[in-house]
Amino acid sequence: MGTNLRQAVTDLARQPLVHFLVIGAAIAVLYAWLGDRDAVRPDRTIRITAANISRLQAEWRARWNRAPTPEELDGLIRAQTREAALYREALAMGLNEDDPVIRRVLVRKLEGIARDLVELSLSPTEQDLATYFEEHADRYQPPPLITFTHVFMDPDRRGERTLQDADAILAELQSQGRPAEGIEDLGDPFMLQRYYPEKTEQRIASLFGREFARSVFELPAGRWHGPVLSGYGTHLVYVDGLTEFPAPTLAEVEDRVRQDWVDGRREEITGQYFAQLLARYDVIVERESADAPANAGMAQAP
Repeated sequence: MGTNLRQAVTDLARQPLVHFLVIGAAIAVLYAWLGDRDAVRPDRTIRITAANISRLQAEWRARWNRAPTPEELDGLIRAQTREAALYREALAMGLNEDDPVIRRVLVRKLEGIARDLVELSLSPTEQDLATYFEEHADRYQPPPLITFTHVFMDPDRRGERTLQDADAILAELQSQGRPAEGIEDLGDPFMLQRYYPEKTEQRIASLFGREFARSVFELPAGRWHGPVLSGYGTHLVYVDGLTEFPAPTLAEVEDRVRQDWVDGRREEITGQYFAQLLARYDVIVERESADAPANAGMAQAP
């Protein structure tokens, strides 16, 4: 009977509703400790004015050099709404007393409290980790590593002869076999390396572009290939080899899986808590024109 009772308590503790109650109770205690909640009642109306929206648009444009899409603008308004709610709750709790730090830091304090309270209650079972690992196996698979050498053909120098020259040099390289000293004399000067040992596709893409990286990773090893195009020009490529790794076991990456599981559950539960928090406020978004993107129900889903 004792075992069944312990199991029932464990199962109950894992329910999201219990997490919400824990967060709410803990924050209520903080209200009582930090000050009389009734002394500072937060205004339950959040008004997002047209001026607020114009500022959000201007900040986005300054950062990204373009106007936000309707979906992006709604996302900015959701963030602004959540920030306003958290800020007022933080003020009601007295977190701003004797603290010269700006509004955003007060918001981060309340967010941190909620997330810390959730994390204290999270303890994945072996089955939780096994299920999460199975569902996210690709995340833990080490990427393959390629080793290759290339000879560069500069279209700015060669002009219309670039591809014709590349075919002729490719034939010469294929007759030589593996890369040897002096092959750089067959091509043109290149600002980066000629030899790349054990690089991921992501790394090669960051240097040469995604299309080049994708093409190189598809080439058979042990011979010269080309032409392969990049943003720089034309390349002749010799692939020494592609190293692929076996899928890891859960035991090998358990620490990472555990942290990822905790992070995911924490974000899920605190997101739901913040949604419940916003549901306590009346949110008014004032737009200048009727053709602006609709925001019905937006405030309820931060």
